[in-house]
Amino acid sequence: MKKFLTLRNVLICISFAVLLLLVKDNMKIVWDILCTFASVLTPFIIGFLFAYILNYPYKFFYTKVFGKIGSKNQKLKGMRKALSVICTYAIVLAIVVVLIWIVVPQIIDNISTLAASMPAYFDSLMNYINQLITWLNDTLHVGIDEDNILSTVVQQIFNFLTSKEATNFASEASNYLLDMVAGTAKGVYNFIMAIIISVYFLSAKEQLCRQVKKLAVAFIPIKFLPRIYEIVDITDTKCGRFLVGDIIDAAVVGILHFIVLAVLQVPYAPLIAVLVGVTNIIPFFGPFIGSIPSCFILLLVNPWEMVKFLIVNIILQQIDGNLIKPKIIGGQVGLSGFWVLFSVLVGNSLFGIAGLILGTPIYAVIYYLIQKQTRIRIEEKGKIAQEALDFEVLNYSKIAEEQKRLREEKETIQREKLRRLMHLEKFDKVSDKEEEDMSSSDAESSENNKENDDKESE
Repeated sequence: MKKFLTLRNVLICISFAVLLLLVKDNMKIVWDILCTFASVLTPFIIGFLFAYILNYPYKFFYTKVFGKIGSKNQKLKGMRKALSVICTYAIVLAIVVVLIWIVVPQIIDNISTLAASMPAYFDSLMNYINQLITWLNDTLHVGIDEDNILSTVVQQIFNFLTSKEATNFASEASNYLLDMVAGTAKGVYNFIMAIIISVYFLSAKEQLCRQVKKLAVAFIPIKFLPRIYEIVDITDTKCGRFLVGDIIDAAVVGILHFIVLAVLQVPYAPLIAVLVGVTNIIPFFGPFIGSIPSCFILLLVNPWEMVKFLIVNIILQQIDGNLIKPKIIGGQVGLSGFWVLFSVLVGNSLFGIAGLILGTPIYAVIYYLIQKQTRIRIEEKGKIAQEALDFEVLNYSKIAEEQKRLREEKETIQREKLRRLMHLEKFDKVSDKEEEDMSSSDAESSENNKENDDKESE
């Protein structure tokens, strides 16, 4: 058996312990280094996600549309990939242009109309509050003074604007705005670079995959490679198809909201459809996140419009959850509602917006691997483990007897192996002794024959 406590293993353990202590004592420096590294790689990560999503239409063009190019003339085979990449990005660009041409002007018009109508909406809201106060005074005899409430609110606002806290708030707000502008500029730069990088990823994906496989085979033990390939395949199934299907589902939900709200003549239908569609990418919380600002906008316009939107949203979300999403995504996630909520909350706490979107499929991969390993362990334990899972027929004494029997069988097998081993050793000793005796007898006989020969010669 190979010894574990070798000098090499001891030195590795000591070095690893020292490294952990250094990381613990310099956690802030290590975290800053990791953040800087992640910031540098952000365009490549986003570009990889773009290329991964666009790989599905790319494969359609590569296999179906341009699949016969180069079959007769090998010189034209290189055009197959180039044409597939060009058509993929041309379709994406056409979709973006159509969305910008149709949706963006309406959204801008909705936002400008909303900004221009805010004073009227505020007056309408104050009228609702005054009517509520009047109703409370007339019906319940509460005795609320409308003038005092309004004057108190105005006085509090004036006091806040003239206080030192307002100055600090203004300075903090200005710093926040500067950081937001810088972050927006950096985000635009990362987005543009990510699109360019995605083109290289998509056009050279075979070569990149081959290089990654070479690194894996060169530096990872061969016995671990099947497990790693399995994890990669499961991740592609769970994460990739879920992400692509979720984007398609969000687009369908947004289009349905726009059509129904436009038919019902609900104000700001394009803006609300975009909000609902974009936020629908987020599992579990997406419909709520998109509904809150939409309800607030419609509440300022007319409470009845908000009620119509809520009814439409509930009906369409039910249709999406029970009919549309299962058809598009299928059973790729395989998680209950509790684990979806768990994955979304944990992903948001650790990675922010990216965790909200990718937390569920990544957790689905982990959940599947643990579930598979659990099933294998239960099957290895045999029939008694399957019976122990059914709590209605659970018999602890039977389990104890079965475990005792299994232990006795293992001990018997071990004793038989030990006896067989001892018998072989004994047999080896006896055979060695017989060989020695035979060799000694052969030596004596040879000596006697030699003596007889000498006598005959004399």
